Amino acid sequence: MGIIEVKDLRYTYPNNKSSALKGVNLSIDEGEFILLTGPSGCGKTTFSRCLNGLIPHFYSGDLNGSVTVNGLNVLDHATSKLAPNVGLIFQNPDNQIFALTVEKDVAFGLENLGIPKEQMMRDISWALKATGIDHLRNRGTHELSGGQKQRLAIASILAMRPKILVLDEPTSFLDPIGAEKLFEVLETLNIDHRITIILIEHRVDIAAKYTNKVVVFGNGGIVNIGPPEDIFLSEDTRLAGVGIPKLVELTKKLRSRGISIPETPLSLEAFIQQINPLMGKARAKSKNIISPGFEEFITKHYSSPLIKIERLSFAYPSGVKALRGISLTIHKGEFVAIMGENGAGKTTLVKHLNGLLRPHDGRIAFNGADIANLSVAALARKIGLVFQNPDDQLFSETVETEISFALNNFGFKKNVVEKRVEWALNLLNIKKYRKSSPFLLSGGERKRVALASVLAWDPDVVVLDEPTIGQDYRQKERLRHFLEQLRIQGKTIIIVTHDVEFVADIEPRIILMAEGGIIGDGTTKEIMTNVTAMSKASVAPPMITKVFSKLSEYGLPRDVVDVDDAAK
Repeated sequence: MGIIEVKDLRYTYPNNKSSALKGVNLSIDEGEFILLTGPSGCGKTTFSRCLNGLIPHFYSGDLNGSVTVNGLNVLDHATSKLAPNVGLIFQNPDNQIFALTVEKDVAFGLENLGIPKEQMMRDISWALKATGIDHLRNRGTHELSGGQKQRLAIASILAMRPKILVLDEPTSFLDPIGAEKLFEVLETLNIDHRITIILIEHRVDIAAKYTNKVVVFGNGGIVNIGPPEDIFLSEDTRLAGVGIPKLVELTKKLRSRGISIPETPLSLEAFIQQINPLMGKARAKSKNIISPGFEEFITKHYSSPLIKIERLSFAYPSGVKALRGISLTIHKGEFVAIMGENGAGKTTLVKHLNGLLRPHDGRIAFNGADIANLSVAALARKIGLVFQNPDDQLFSETVETEISFALNNFGFKKNVVEKRVEWALNLLNIKKYRKSSPFLLSGGERKRVALASVLAWDPDVVVLDEPTIGQDYRQKERLRHFLEQLRIQGKTIIIVTHDVEFVADIEPRIILMAEGGIIGDGTTKEIMTNVTAMSKASVAPPMITKVFSKLSEYGLPRDVVDVDDAAK
């Protein structure tokens, strides 16, 4: 019998006609490392809530079937009895943090378990160091960035050392290097301490090499299960809306060209080990893959400064200096990605663009006008900002009223409002939730509602803070195509993101930040191959760029970021 046994599990949320879970059967052995993936809204988070008793003891509704965790029937035991066995880390860290300081938040669970003080302090220190936030021990929790909050939520659960860890998109708010460190911690817990790991994650490129089994959810049930090598090669997996690791994509393309790669690699080391013998002494010539006339296009279309930032500095009331003398010009029609480690000042910077924060020093001009003289409402009509956390933005009773709220406030006519709402619902594939409360949707679905509510009024500048968080492969593709359409229309797009693979696919101008300042500014290829700057900003290069860095000794170019270019 496995440490987790789920039999014919069915669940329907209150006031919902369709079931969130439709007959799930799953057995998980002690010490397994499971990747649970699937499209947004398919039932992954609902399933995780059943494992620690939140369903049915906190969420009501109609539950049938059985869930047994470490010999305990979830239906018969309170969540307090299940907590030492199952630690659940939520998708949104704000739902899990409530103490005033980082140290006190980590201590809370240990205090409830009655851990002696000396042991408690050791456990707190270990959990903070394991998640890389020991230096934030005395920081107020309200002062943390989104990524820092995510690490704190993980640390608060890790400190209790449960037998089973269930993590719902734990890397959503983490920078790439922080995500890698987290996976290394999870691997150590899994191997050295025999902790069973169940990971709900869309970032399969990072997760694939650590897991020994992949469970693919779809429409409330399990549609595929098996070793990662088999699951990611299956066309059914892609059709289910699950992303394929870039190394697996590259391997499939090479095999289609008649190149024999015996095993499907899930790690950089495994791919290099197999490709090295095939390279021989071949010396490939670097090709310029920038399209002809690209420089002329840039000169023609990006010659008009739209946003001009001069010596911008900002500090929070606690004294934390978030921005240090930022100077930056963004031109009309540019596509800009702002990247950097958690706490680098990225979100603080974009909140200045529409007046949510005001500079302590320096100046920001929009279309030549100092924004100090403009209200937030006036700026919002021109500059639309989608927050990192959708729960900071949503407030209406239904999805439809959420999207129409700003349109009505801006004075759009009724027939225009109806058309714009319909367009936004279709664009983000949320039409079926028109009359639903946004707060009953999954994290990825709520993110799409927040996106729709801003895109509906068609601002001149679209600022998206971590737009791919909680989004499955299919939704990321839809978002990418839409951003490309906005680009063609001449809209100015600014995204704040940790998603290097998404950035590699769209190839924007990259602004690299660290410690409140700009340390890099250039094309995707220039920045992604700048090892020193990327390391300083805690941003890992895309997997394909890592491959070509290793293969450069054969004369292959280093500045390759795209799978198709890599295969060629």
